[in-house]
Amino acid sequence: MKIKIIAVLLTVLVLAAGCTRSEGGSQARSAQPYTIEIGGSTSVTPLMELFKEEYERLNPHIKININGTGSGDGIRNAGVMYQIGMSSRELTPAEQGQGLNAVTVAIDGIAVIMNKNSPVSNLSMDQIRGIYTGEITNWSQVSGGAKSGRIAVISREEGSGTRGAFEELVGFQGKLVAGANESTSTGAIKAGIVQNTEAIGYISLGSVDDTIQAISVGGIAPANDNVKNGSYRIARPFIVLTGSNVHPESTAFVDWMLSPEGQQIVSRSWITVR
Repeated sequence: MKIKIIAVLLTVLVLAAGCTRSEGGSQARSAQPYTIEIGGSTSVTPLMELFKEEYERLNPHIKININGTGSGDGIRNAGVMYQIGMSSRELTPAEQGQGLNAVTVAIDGIAVIMNKNSPVSNLSMDQIRGIYTGEITNWSQVSGGAKSGRIAVISREEGSGTRGAFEELVGFQGKLVAGANESTSTGAIKAGIVQNTEAIGYISLGSVDDTIQAISVGGIAPANDNVKNGSYRIARPFIVLTGSNVHPESTAFVDWMLSPEGQQIVSRSWITVR
């Protein structure tokens, strides 16, 4: 009888251990709290905030801190100040030589925006380039008589991923008109547009809201479907970056961004990559 009792107890212990291992396998990283520091592009930040909210809900042991500091900072400090950097532009050849692992998690359109009360709702790529290089200075030159007044050009600051992508895609790299208002964040550009009916700016398509209007470019509306099919041509990648010595929790978070759950979040306002 004692032998039978011992055998039963051993069986129970083995089954319990198996269950523990099974649970540990699905939640292998749940034993220790961990904080993931993320910094970089202010355009990627709204998407990253959505990732953070859902990932922290699914993984209560994880805390994620996000700092919107610009793509240049995100690239420079990936693997240094931040476990994960954010960039809204492709890396330069010099940056590619820094040993970073760059992963595109979404595609974003860049919307050209104006005050809601402006009658101008469409510009060609040539007209946008002319405005940003100073060849076109008055709305009367592009509005067909619907509007006049000196154009107030708003851009992002030097080093911004949005600025780098916008200048490259529109075709005026390094030729921004003197006197342009160089804003340091998406929010600052939107505020400048709201306050000035003569202003023009550009922001991530995912950051467009009802306080401003996103105009068509060459007759093509800035919509996700048009970005995906290539007809809206002002678009760029959202990239996350890790260094050579990346923590497993950070790797798991990046992998999750590319999972069906992560890409479902991307699909709310951006273009999925999987």
